[in-house]
Amino acid sequence: MRQIMEGLLALQTLTLGATPLKPEDEPKVLTLRERVPAPILAHFDRLIAHGKKGVAIARNGACGECHLRLPSGTMAALAYTNEVHLCDNCGRYLYLPENEPLGLIELPLKTAAGSCARRDRPKADLRVV
Repeated sequence: MRQIMEGLLALQTLTLGATPLKPEDEPKVLTLRERVPAPILAHFDRLIAHGKKGVAIARNGACGECHLRLPSGTMAALAYTNEVHLCDNCGRYLYLPENEPLGLIELPLKTAAGSCARRDRPKADLRVV
């Protein structure tokens, strides 16, 4: 799927570039479109028709277009599976570059002294009256 997303990124760059498409770019666009499965291409074309980018680069655990944080499961799936993923918020295809960090936050391990913050609290009175 990485190849498909890279092809969509190239297609997006050609289509939404600062300069309009030139006639000599048409064969390249057609070649890129032929490599993408029809359902993926249809969704991509709908986004482009609405003036939006079709592919967002996931950086530091967030969507590169809507800038909202992506679930850690989505980030892990982008890195370790070969599936197509959409941003839950903006609906764009997500692409994780090769050496991009996942952006997952590492939580500090609890120490033995601070493992239970409730120890300092007085215990409830359990007398039966």
